[in-house]
Amino acid sequence: MLHWSLIVSALGVIVAVLGGYCGWSLFPTMIHKKVEQSVIISDGSEQFKRFVNLPQPLNFKVYIFNVTNPEMIQHGAIPIVEEIGPYVYKQYRQKKVKHFSRDGSKITYVQNVHFDFDADASAPYTQSDRIVALNMHMNSVLQIGENDPGLALLLVHLNANLKAVFNDPHSMFVHTSVREYLFDGVRFCINPQGIAKAICNQIKESGSKTIREQSDGSLAFSFFGHKNGSGHEVYEVHTGKGDATKVLEIQKLDDSHNLQVWLNGSNGSEGETSVCNQINGTDASSYPPFRQRGDSMYIFSADICRSVQLFYQSDIQYQGIPGFRYSIGENFINDIGPEHDNECFCVDKLANVIKRKNGCLYAGALDLTTCLDAPVILTLPHMLGASNEYRKMIRGLKPDAKKHQTFVDVQSLTGTPLQGGKRVQFNMFLKSINRITITENLDHSANARHLGGGGQ
Repeated sequence: MLHWSLIVSALGVIVAVLGGYCGWSLFPTMIHKKVEQSVIISDGSEQFKRFVNLPQPLNFKVYIFNVTNPEMIQHGAIPIVEEIGPYVYKQYRQKKVKHFSRDGSKITYVQNVHFDFDADASAPYTQSDRIVALNMHMNSVLQIGENDPGLALLLVHLNANLKAVFNDPHSMFVHTSVREYLFDGVRFCINPQGIAKAICNQIKESGSKTIREQSDGSLAFSFFGHKNGSGHEVYEVHTGKGDATKVLEIQKLDDSHNLQVWLNGSNGSEGETSVCNQINGTDASSYPPFRQRGDSMYIFSADICRSVQLFYQSDIQYQGIPGFRYSIGENFINDIGPEHDNECFCVDKLANVIKRKNGCLYAGALDLTTCLDAPVILTLPHMLGASNEYRKMIRGLKPDAKKHQTFVDVQSLTGTPLQGGKRVQFNMFLKSINRITITENLDHSANARHLGGGGQ
């Protein structure tokens, strides 16, 4: 009996050990394999179908700063703004696949994006709402002319032809509708003659994405009109074959492994690709699986021409689904400059604006001139975290970290996004420009005004 008891006990230990092996080794391995199989993109698979057409449209929310004192600003007053919105659009993404690589580890595609206004989610706001906003296309042309010494003569002609080019402006602000400002376009260069026509042709040939030629030959500026329709950038991303942790990571953009937007080498000299021009991460539609607490990951945003690092913040629950929350760090737009080894972001393209002696902007602001071919400044909404050098130049801002911080919640095992918000604000300096009469009474004391042009 003793011998049998020992055998039974031994069997019990073996069964217990086997159970431990199945529970802690075999089952997780099986789950790991299942996840790998489910996330890898292969021709005709369910994941491929989800990759080509996102199952659900994304919510694209736009808030606009309505300028409440435009006439006073023209005589030197500090801008006062009031946020209106959100104006909510359903963003549909469809990928037009060009081909897989021979080994199946890469897939190349062009992404088409379409926006539909969501009237119910936007109520009581409508696209017909009238707004007073910075005349960004006129301000952009004037500042580009000022920043480029070779265009000094253009400014002289612009001042004399401002009426014909920009529809007889009485201030640096435009009265328009939300629909026109965001998508349909604010028209200008309407039937210009003589030198005005030559200036309009030069504006058209500059190739700005936000300015499009209309059927009648006029031009129109809009924030997002160029994004609505067929895509142009060609992406190559990893399919996850051979390494599921790389799935959807961008390998090439327009057949290049890196950007040519920011500075390269020390002090902008030619050399190895700088950290600013590196393309890292996914396009934020999904993320690699098997996330770990304390890790970080990258997304690449073509809208701002840069990769953005997201850091683990906490465990979360979203509708009963466990996940991890990630958010941006100080290295997004706060810690920029030689002391942070990323001075390649300091393109120093803006003349006579408030900036540091080394050409970098103060904390919380990033010059997107070389990205957008326009003197646009990136901040977080309401200039959250930005230096007081900029925040003191405008009234009506109400920064709130809970509302205005970028974050994403992901299911840690599969990398599936649960919810998130990519929140940024586009701004321009508003300042007096030599030889341009309409700007001569703008306040000189602060050197420049930092005026929010729109956010999402």
